[in-house]
Amino acid sequence: MNKTLKRLFPILLLIWPYTCVFFFVPGTEEEELFGPVMAIYMVLTAAVYLLNIINVFLDKEEDACYRLVFWDMLTKLMHIPFYLIVFLLGVLLLLTIVVPALVFVTPIMVGMLVIVDVLLMATTSVYGIGGIIRAWKKGLVTKTFSVVHMIMHCFFVTDVISAIIVYFKLRKAKKSAKIINA
Repeated sequence: MNKTLKRLFPILLLIWPYTCVFFFVPGTEEEELFGPVMAIYMVLTAAVYLLNIINVFLDKEEDACYRLVFWDMLTKLMHIPFYLIVFLLGVLLLLTIVVPALVFVTPIMVGMLVIVDVLLMATTSVYGIGGIIRAWKKGLVTKTFSVVHMIMHCFFVTDVISAIIVYFKLRKAKKSAKIINA
């Protein structure tokens, strides 16, 4: 795969969650356009996620494990504000459940927010899991370390902690390999 695309897809994933702001601008007068625009945004979101997953599977180069865990850590750290905003929005929606008219709508909206978060976490975790598997195959990490950190990549908060730990462990391994080879 082209080196430019290997960088473009994770960069697109970095900024993609924040692009939804353009579709939810308050005071929009064109309500009849909201449905089609939202449908286009959802299709584009699925495409961005799928392209990133494919990007991980097609990256077979020698240093792929280092690159994958770097993008894993960077995307997870950059998405923290997005997750916090979605969490606060979910809390606000749950507080509105006392309004009788919103009793049925609020759980659906909160459920949609949860789905958005889980899909984003899963997509970014593919980078980390792919990097961990490649690092294990190269002998840079143990099987136990790999399994523990792949499991950690399946849960909120622990995925960020794991991404940071794995990145710095592989970075240290890469530096020590350069010293040995020099």
